[in-house]
Amino acid sequence: MTKLHWQWLSASALLIASVLISASLAAAQAPTPPPKPPIDSLTMDLERLMKIEIVVAGSKRAQETRDVPSFVSVVSAAEIREHGYRTLADVLRTLPGFYVSSDRNYSYIGVRGFSRPGDWNSRVLLLLNGVRTNESLYDLAYIGEEFSVDLDLIDRVEVIRGPSSALYGSNAYFAVINVVTRAGNSLAGTEITTSAASFGTYAGRASYGRTFTNGLDLLVSGTYSDAKGRNLFYPEFDAPATNNGFANGGDHEEFHKLLVTASKGDFSFQANTVSREKGVPTGSYATLFDDKRNRTTDDLSLASLTYRRALSNGASFSTRLHAGRYTYDGEYAYYPDQLPNRDVSVGEWVGLEVDAARKIGSRQFLTFGAELRDNFKQFLTNFDPEPYVLYSETRNSSMREGVFAQDEIRLADPLMLYAGVRLDHYDGFGLATSPRLALIYTPAPATTFKLLAGRAFRAPNEFELYSVSPGFNSNPSLGPEHIETLELIAQHFIRGGVQISASAFRNRLTDLIEQRLDSANNVYVFGNAASTRSRGLELGLEVNRRQGVAGRLSYSLQRTEDGSIGTSLTNSPGQMVQAQLRSPILGTGVIAALDAQYMSDRRTVAGNVAGGHTLTNFSLFAPRTLGRFDLSATLYNVFGTRYADPVPDGFVQDVIAQDGRSFRVRTTLHY
Repeated sequence: MTKLHWQWLSASALLIASVLISASLAAAQAPTPPPKPPIDSLTMDLERLMKIEIVVAGSKRAQETRDVPSFVSVVSAAEIREHGYRTLADVLRTLPGFYVSSDRNYSYIGVRGFSRPGDWNSRVLLLLNGVRTNESLYDLAYIGEEFSVDLDLIDRVEVIRGPSSALYGSNAYFAVINVVTRAGNSLAGTEITTSAASFGTYAGRASYGRTFTNGLDLLVSGTYSDAKGRNLFYPEFDAPATNNGFANGGDHEEFHKLLVTASKGDFSFQANTVSREKGVPTGSYATLFDDKRNRTTDDLSLASLTYRRALSNGASFSTRLHAGRYTYDGEYAYYPDQLPNRDVSVGEWVGLEVDAARKIGSRQFLTFGAELRDNFKQFLTNFDPEPYVLYSETRNSSMREGVFAQDEIRLADPLMLYAGVRLDHYDGFGLATSPRLALIYTPAPATTFKLLAGRAFRAPNEFELYSVSPGFNSNPSLGPEHIETLELIAQHFIRGGVQISASAFRNRLTDLIEQRLDSANNVYVFGNAASTRSRGLELGLEVNRRQGVAGRLSYSLQRTEDGSIGTSLTNSPGQMVQAQLRSPILGTGVIAALDAQYMSDRRTVAGNVAGGHTLTNFSLFAPRTLGRFDLSATLYNVFGTRYADPVPDGFVQDVIAQDGRSFRVRTTLHY
């Protein structure tokens, strides 16, 4: 065994043993409690210590996090406000096993050491109040400013790690992220937010929410932002013909968002739209450097109507009708005297979901359902507008059907078995089967062990199958990729508001879909690559003390490598540390928050190394100042750390430098 293997096994065994010993000592000092008592029978002290969270994405119904067959993280609205998080990417990078990289156009999720070129976040399923936001062309999951809703409107973010295709089908590969928005009654009137930030960034939000006497809960909100961006220097373009490496005015970003939610009785409705234009300053994919015409525009609109009925004895029934439209317009300047090349994509879809749950006897709970999605418009084209040259045009439609069932069986009083399977049918490659098994052992209310095994898949998307443009070619013969995972989780709550946790995992990926340069034709093409394997350990410590001090500390040790040659993958850090701390400043009503993330070296596509770095952010939040105002100020990258993220083939640069020190100040008026 290698030294890394021994470190991983030793650390895993040590922490799991410590959890077992702590649980044994706690059990020896107190009478044995009844096995897994309901929440209302626990002492108030234990409720506080355990900080019991309820999530709905784990099994498509409300559950305590300890009962979910996964390692779960929940980020609350209070944490988002107090830490000054700007985007969903800021939220995710604070969680164990997650990291984020950027090419200065989009932000990309890395999970447990895995983030591949051309991924577009398609290996994570992103939900908004349970509704899929991954669109029908690229399977994009937006986590930057282009995310569907303003972060001020989020009630909580549920992160369900590991494969969940047994419930959700494709894209639920590494994780399911469910963003739950606030209800109208949480506003109880109007909120007006304004902010100013570095790089000429200004934003505003206006929201109204209320629950009316007839029971209707309504929320309406709009957000607008405009940013000039930075003037950037890239030494790879340091020549007179390319403005000596300076890209001036090409990093601009503008977006607007609209959200409407309404609920009454068993019915709920939501609709949202986001439009975002972003300049591309990097000269990627052979475009002209320092040409302000390089830009992308993304528009995503979603709407859903849900009926959910709670029945007797824990049973429930729900059905959802949803629809969406996504458009992409990319302008790429290749010649100074010619209009930019255009990528235009349009995806439109409608879907129907039916879910039901029923208790069987005293020891079983069955969840089952079906899903139908009709991608009735999948349009991709690439052309030069003048003189007009059409390089490709694809007009497709596709259907996807899926059925699933999950049985929760109490084998013994402290032992629960989860067994689930989903069968999906896709136009193009046929059937995909996704099973999942889990054993959850709860010897005491404060201690939980989980053993998980599952298999998930990701279907090739329309872009990977059929997109053709200058320098890119299609591959209609692509097949789905698969992941098989095994994971052991231990969690224990200690008196004093402290929780410790450990997760040891092993993943095996086969038929991986990734973009590579075809040296024979000198074009980029997607193909099914050889297998990849990863293993790792995540250790966590969380503190939630009565006087308001709260924080988290986590450490991740991971190794992700090519299964055929054993080398580590690009953009895959071996170690990460994440820390958050929040505390009220006595006598002021102000909350101070500090967060820091360390990431070790990452290998680049060219075989070089993007150096490890630590980012530190500091925020002050003053709620209800003068009775009506929330004030906040955040300093990002406090120490001005210089760091860069690896980028895929298609860039002259091997790494793209990220922002140094920056700030944001905000005020929210409630009335």
